[in-house]
This record gives sequence, structure tokens and C-alpha cells, in this order.
Amino acid sequence: MVIGSLLTLLSLAALAQAYSLGAQIPLRPPKISARQNLVQPEISSQDHLPSVNAAEFISIPIDHFTRESVATFQNRYWVNATYWKEGGPVFLFDSGEQDAEPLLPYYLQEFHGLSAVMRLSKRYGGLAILWEHRFYGQSLPFPVNKNTTANQWRFLNTEQALEDIVYFANAFPVKGNSSHSSISNTSSLLQKFAIHPSKTPWVMLGGSYPGIRSAIMRIRNPATIFASWASSAPVQAQVDMSSYYKAAERSLTRNCSADWVAVTRHVDNTLKGDNETAISNMKFDLLKARLSGPGGNATGAAGLTVQKAKNTSNVDAASVLMDPLDFYQYYGFASSILPFCNILETRNRTSDPVETGLVAQFGIDVGFKSFLTAISEIDYDSIPGNADDPVQDRSWMWQYCSEYGFYQRGDPNNALSIETSFLSLNLFQEQCNQTFGKGLPASPQVQNVNRYGGWNMNPSNVMFSNGEFGMIFFTSVDPWRTMGLASIESNSPKRTPSPIIPTCNKPPPSSSTFFGITYANMVHVSDMRVLLTPDANHSDFKTVGFYSPVSQEPFFAGLGLFQLALDEWLPCFGK
Repeated sequence: MVIGSLLTLLSLAALAQAYSLGAQIPLRPPKISARQNLVQPEISSQDHLPSVNAAEFISIPIDHFTRESVATFQNRYWVNATYWKEGGPVFLFDSGEQDAEPLLPYYLQEFHGLSAVMRLSKRYGGLAILWEHRFYGQSLPFPVNKNTTANQWRFLNTEQALEDIVYFANAFPVKGNSSHSSISNTSSLLQKFAIHPSKTPWVMLGGSYPGIRSAIMRIRNPATIFASWASSAPVQAQVDMSSYYKAAERSLTRNCSADWVAVTRHVDNTLKGDNETAISNMKFDLLKARLSGPGGNATGAAGLTVQKAKNTSNVDAASVLMDPLDFYQYYGFASSILPFCNILETRNRTSDPVETGLVAQFGIDVGFKSFLTAISEIDYDSIPGNADDPVQDRSWMWQYCSEYGFYQRGDPNNALSIETSFLSLNLFQEQCNQTFGKGLPASPQVQNVNRYGGWNMNPSNVMFSNGEFGMIFFTSVDPWRTMGLASIESNSPKRTPSPIIPTCNKPPPSSSTFFGITYANMVHVSDMRVLLTPDANHSDFKTVGFYSPVSQEPFFAGLGLFQLALDEWLPCFGK
């Protein structure tokens, strides 16, 4: 977007090290964006990368509304005017809940591939902008750390962050009238481009959380944002998001699902029981599986003892069963979970799989043992990756604890749950309270987001795109579709996408449909860019970055449909 002592997202390697020391392990925060620690690529002399765009800064009020303080902060952004022609539109790509700088080579400079924001800029003679969100990267109203106060955190909310874009757009002058800008800003770049939204169409693009923002901006500020492309946007904020792992279960082969459900129930029941010996032994087996490697290599578990395992919390031990799910929203079932399921169902390739699953055929002991073997053989804790960003993790935690929710809890009432029930709503809220304490709402104020329509929003000039999940088994998955307009959850309106382009400035005529596209068998945010030349930044599960490692097709399909829409919409700007 997945939760813990919700201070930071720990890598699996860090988890393994912590376990070896007998520490208590944080839960996983809700992962929303498809970014996972994308880093600046290493550029060789053969790459022919365009000259690096210098970061620009605009001075923005910390508080846009009450103006209790006139204090400002410096918000960072980048501009690529390679294709800009006077009168051309602005294409603003929103980086969302992360440091935006690592996205620069891929989005504004198209390193090793193509990006939607630059292809659109080339087609329409537009100006491309990469925007950094307040409280991330270098756009910090206050230092972000454990000492950030509630009085400071209150300025990280949906409305303040959206208003930043309005303020930014209004800082640009109208052609021939630099005094039109209502904002006094000395940036020479701001004066260079006469692209005030009253005279120039601004088009916003974003995937996942930035997709929410892109859709809302068209509803909230139609005079600023003329059109939007919202990819994999979970527009329905909801405290309870048990649907996240329900989507994963729907994508599994039926034997793997049956065994995963049975093993999860077995572990939960054992850890909730009163047999202390059985509890200690089960925790030891779970932690050993995580720390061990392929071929029965248990060197990584050398420091683990039954006593250390006994001291591990139930939720930390049971969460080992969820290790195979860490990357599925980015890579889908076939690439991230199928290898695990194959080992599980064949007992590490020593027998043929059984259609009904191991537990149904041979009993829970066989199923549990094979599950642990599969975790060790895949060796999730050895998957390479980069250190987490503590600013990013803490800021996003404040956002989901205060407004968005998305608590990906285990549902004990779901007969097909593959997530431990120890991951409860209360546990999520406790971790939020422990981290932020005073100043945090008693529960996420999801109404602040859903006031713009949530599942029922029906904006004009917005295209929504989503990845498919679990409609048939053995597919890729986009678990965030459960909170998007294309949701099929029982409490959703079950709207369907339509490729029919709505009339400019008019919402789609039917409330049961929305304008957009759903990519069959595709993952989360698979269409904002396409990688054409593999590079080291995309060689493992932890460096995806608004990009589908599964297929190149969504990028071209989504871009094509949005271009057709803009061909219809742009001529009506200002009319």
C-alpha cells in the first residue's frame, strides 16, 4: 500500500535479525503505493540520459485555511519542458507518500523506458511536472521523527496536501500578465511559464494513493485540475480492510488456498490455546522456518532458542505465515506466490500435488510441515532490498492512522482467511496510539476522504484504471481494487468500467459504470510507466516503483485510452 509497532516498515532481513536477538517485531504498515524503495539508478555513459533536471522549490503556507500561523515551508518539484509549446497543457505527476527524487530519472527523463507523463507531454506539447507531497522527501514543514508533535502532525492531512497543488498552480502567471498570480513568489521558473490554470489545462496523473488525490482534485478543484488519470486508486477509505487478503486468497490455486486456510487456522488455534509446550514449539518452528534457507540450511536460525521463541508475541509468530504475501500486490500470484505454492503442494518436489490439498489428504501435521519447508526454501528474508525511509514510513503511518485506515486485519469470521486473526483492528489502533499518542483521533477519520464520494464518486474528465484480481484462479492481483471503483466486495456498489469516453465536463451518465479500463490478470499500478531495458533497479521484489514487472501491455492500453479521452476533452477547455 501489512502492519506493527508501526514505526517503520522493516525489511524481511531486518525482521530476521531482530528475531535472532529475541526482539518483538513491528507489524506491517498498510502498503499502498507500488513503489517499494525505488532508488536512483546507476547511470553509465551508454545510457544517454537527458541532463538532470534541477529540483525547484516553492514556498507554501503550512496552514492554508485557519492561518493560525503565517509560517511557510519549501515544497520540492521538478519540471521537464522538453516538449513544451506555448499554450500546451500541464501534466502533473504526483509522487504521493514517498521521496519523489528517485522517480525523476524514470518519469521526467524516461530512463530505460517510457512514462505516461512524458508521452502525454510529447503528444500535446505539454509541460511535465513531478510533484513531491508535503511531509515527504525534502518537502518538510517540520522535521519528521519520533519527536514530531501532534501540533505539527495535524498539518499532514488530505485537505492541506491537496490545497498545496492549488496554491502551486496559482503561482504561475497568465500569459502577458505576470501580476495575475495571486501569490508572491520569487522563483524565476514560476515566472518563465505562463501556465496559470485559468488559461492552461492542468492534467493530473497518479497511481494508488496519488490516484486518490488525482480523482479528488478534479472533484474538489475543477478550476485547477481539468482532467485526471487515476490508476489503481482506492478511493473508498475504510478502517477495516480485511478485503486486502481476501483478494489474495481468490487468486490462489484451490489446493494452495485450502492448505493455507487450514494451516492459518491451526496456528491461530494452537497459539490461543493453553498448552504452553505446544505454543512454544510452534513459535520455534515458525521462526526457524523464516530464518532458515534452502536445502535445509538452518545456519540463520543458529541463535534461536525455544525460550526466545516463547517470548515472541503470538502475532509476530503467526505473521510468519504471511511472508509469501509480501510482494504479491506488485508481482501477482504467478511470480510471487506460485513458487511457494508449488513447493508446499509437492512437499518440496517429492510428490505430485493433490487437487484437494495436503491437509485434506494427509492431515494438518503434513500440511504444516510442508508449509514451513516452503517458507525456508523460498528464503524470503534473504530477498535483497534497500533500507526503508523512516520519514516516509512515519508520515504514511500518520496518514493511515488519522484518516485513511486501510487496516489489513485478519477476519476470524471468514472461512477462507489466509491471514492470522491476531492481526486485529484493535491491534492496529493500539500501534497507532502507541506511536503518536495525544492528538491522534480515536479512529481514522475516513469521512474526510469519503466526502468526495468514495465508491460512488462520478467525476467528469477522469479515467480510472485497475488491475484484475482473482476473478479466475491463478491470476495476478491488485488487492487495492477492493477499495476502488471496480470493487466487487459485498458492501460495494459493484460498478463496472466502460471505455466509452464521456462528454467533456460531464460525468458518465450511468451511476453503475465509470469511465476507465480494467487490465486482465494485472497487478497494482501497472500502467504509469513501462520498462523497456532491464536495469539493476528492477532485479528484485523490492524495487518496483509504479511499474508492472508482469507485462508491458497495461501501459500502452491505458495511455492509448487516456489519449483518446484527451483528444475529446482538451478542445473544450475554457468553453
